[in-house]
Amino acid sequence: MHRTLDPCNSYVGTCAYMSPRRFDPNKYGGNHNRCVGDIWSLGLTLLELFMGQFPYLPEGQRPDWATLMCAKCFGESPSLPKSASKNIKKFIQCCSQKDSSKR
Repeated sequence: MHRTLDPCNSYVGTCAYMSPRRFDPNKYGGNHNRCVGDIWSLGLTLLELFMGQFPYLPEGQRPDWATLMCAKCFGESPSLPKSASKNIKKFIQCCSQKDSSKR
């Protein structure tokens, strides 16, 4: 935590649901709206609920910071199965934009 303990200077939560902006703010931090990280997390949570497993890692693999950073920042975004409706696909794709200014 930051020395001031100011909530604006501290990150809270698991790195598994943090957006690419938290890993690389220079590349993915175009939007300084505080809600864009929450929008990313919502999309990731919905994707996980739909798929039945965490979408960025193989089943059973525990997330660590470096693996998650590489998967989110350099890897392809996970895709929903063909059985997903067009609306849910579009909603999750909008939430999951790596560039925070596009969320």
